[in-house]
Amino acid sequence: MKILFVCTGNTCRSPMAQAILQEIIDKEGLQNIEVDSAGIFCGYGEPMSQHTSKIIEEMDLFFTHKSQPVTPKLLLSCDIVVTMTREHKQMLAGQVEEKRLFCFDDITGEGDIADPYGGSIASYRTVETQLRQGMQKLLCKIRQK
Repeated sequence: MKILFVCTGNTCRSPMAQAILQEIIDKEGLQNIEVDSAGIFCGYGEPMSQHTSKIIEEMDLFFTHKSQPVTPKLLLSCDIVVTMTREHKQMLAGQVEEKRLFCFDDITGEGDIADPYGGSIASYRTVETQLRQGMQKLLCKIRQK
């Protein structure tokens, strides 16, 4: 199963979500789950934001990342696409089967994951907390498939 996290620029939220889920996959020894991330408005090859990189480094996870845009080919290669906001989900509607497309709020009921871009490390840590709290719910959804 391949899961794709999508945000705007693929430098903050979606790579952080990817790293957090990868950390859980590694710790729990989960098999057959692959995770990736992309951005709706980005190009290829941009690095993660400095604060995202710092948070991921603190996980002791070997994680390299360069941004990539959402493409039809990438969407087709994924079993589940999880966006950070309802707006992102609306932008992808019609490109992804409805049964494979979710925003994080669909999974957690906690609302959109706000973009911390340009904010303080505290705003990035808030995003990290929201993502961590939602990952177990996401894994439950995956296990039901």
